[in-house]
Amino acid sequence: MDEEEERHLRALLVLLERVKAFSGLTTGERTPALWEVQFGSELAVDDAQTHPYRVSHAAWIAATVAVDHLMALRASLVRGEGPAHASAVLHTHAQASLVRGVIENAARAVWLLGPDERPARVQRRLALQIKEVKDSTKLHSRFNAEPARDEETRLAEVRRLALAAGASADTLKTFLAAPQYTKIVEEGGAHTTLGGELILTLWSACSSLAHGDINGTFGLLRHEIVSQDDETALPRVTGNFSMLRYTTQAGVHLIDRALALYTQRAVEP
Repeated sequence: MDEEEERHLRALLVLLERVKAFSGLTTGERTPALWEVQFGSELAVDDAQTHPYRVSHAAWIAATVAVDHLMALRASLVRGEGPAHASAVLHTHAQASLVRGVIENAARAVWLLGPDERPARVQRRLALQIKEVKDSTKLHSRFNAEPARDEETRLAEVRRLALAAGASADTLKTFLAAPQYTKIVEEGGAHTTLGGELILTLWSACSSLAHGDINGTFGLLRHEIVSQDDETALPRVTGNFSMLRYTTQAGVHLIDRALALYTQRAVEP
């Protein structure tokens, strides 16, 4: 490890100390609970319009799943700590998968909570539910299992909520169009100071490594050619502390933003 790598590792370890502050989110060790929505708050009204598919529930779950990925990242990286030193294990691809989980889940929470206009928050929650219903149907089908309620019954319930929230019948299909994660990540990132384009770029870089893409492997990781003949080159690929640091930093930034938005909208004005 050279001096630059060590600098990035130290900064990453300091960043991951935030896990200790976030850990209570996944265990519920807070009084009063941060997820509690106060009567009369923005989220209380959002939840009333989307019940039983509450905006607050979906946003809180997304934030806690992001924190869970961050905790797993720290556990995979840190192998020993002392007052004056720490040892770490850097993986080439797997840790990028964990950071991807941090970014996309935190971005989903921000995407749900970010708009100042209630109709936009309600629309996003219900559109997300449409996606979950369809994904659930596919999963049950692959296991040759029957869901407790059929797809059309569940979809009809969401449509009724959308109409009651003010969507018009002729635009209902567009109103409830299931979002893709690229859209969720970019639009969620747009509600942060980093911006949607940068968040999407960092998420895409993590996705490339998570999939083992050749362009990501050689474009984002350290590598050297150890042997070569006329047709084949044998590379040695190692991890990149710099990339892991900056993508993790974006994930923590998103978690902070999600929690700030949640608190803002869950507290009675």
